Amino acid sequence: MTARPRHLTLRTLLSISGCILAADITCPKNVQAQLPGSTSYSFTAAAGLAVPTGDLSNTVNSGYNVSVALGMHQALTPFSLRVEGSFTEMPWSDNTGESGAKHRIFGLALDGLFNVGTPSTNGGLYLTGGVGTYGTNDVNTFFGDTNRDWNFGFNAGLGYYLPLTGFSVIFEGRYTYIGSNPSQSFFPITVGVTF
Repeated sequence: MTARPRHLTLRTLLSISGCILAADITCPKNVQAQLPGSTSYSFTAAAGLAVPTGDLSNTVNSGYNVSVALGMHQALTPFSLRVEGSFTEMPWSDNTGESGAKHRIFGLALDGLFNVGTPSTNGGLYLTGGVGTYGTNDVNTFFGDTNRDWNFGFNAGLGYYLPLTGFSVIFEGRYTYIGSNPSQSFFPITVGVTF
């Protein structure tokens, strides 16, 4: 007894096509997130301590730093980019005789981020660094900061991200150098969220 070749009927073809179409409809987001050409965007807000270093530490005390950033990441790569705006305020030291004076730093930088190791659901380390422009001035009142000295600068540091449901928590420490005359440097230590 010989087996007869089986021919595909229209009903069988429609069934197979329906299964393929259903699989394609239910999986595109997961697949698209893994495609080499897909790009994701993020928004980050962070705040924390700003510690002056170098010559700046002789005139000001530790203050605070706040920042916001827009990021872009290409799927399946360890690199990402972000544009960051920051504001830092540090009070003058008591030994300067400038009671109530504050030193302010406005920053706009383009930063690169590089994941160290393999990303996981437990988070991971990343290196960060970039270049930008920083405006510095000293004020005695909250709105008295119209004359700023803008200079080129750079930053470099290390971060850790912890993914949670719908967002990630980030922890960063970055050295920031400003090429003013005299030069200024400080070290912001921040905690933030990324959406």
